[in-house]
Amino acid sequence: MIRELERADREGAHWIEVQEETIPARQRWSIQAARWRTLELARHVFGPDASLGPNGFPPRGAFQGLVRLEVPFEDLEVHRELEARFTAMAGRDELLTQVPLVFVLDPVATQVAQGSAS
Repeated sequence: MIRELERADREGAHWIEVQEETIPARQRWSIQAARWRTLELARHVFGPDASLGPNGFPPRGAFQGLVRLEVPFEDLEVHRELEARFTAMAGRDELLTQVPLVFVLDPVATQVAQGSAS
């Protein structure tokens, strides 16, 4: 594993290449399915502009990976409410409870918020 990480640093490869070599195919597919389910929930809660960011770290310990979501941001109170709603839904989702992930919600300013800031 260390040699592969060193090779990735040397060759500039992304961690996904290392992941494909070290994580069984079934586990990769379950992680990918959970990522898509996470996006579906995020779009339901935050709106259609929510999107997946790049993959996070490979599975470590109890966690199967990190899912970075870029979500629209207009107001801190509204964002916190939506974040709580998303977290509650993810905690009750049948697929996401089987594939433990770390969620990173990356707020992206919306056009309305950007226009008012100018």
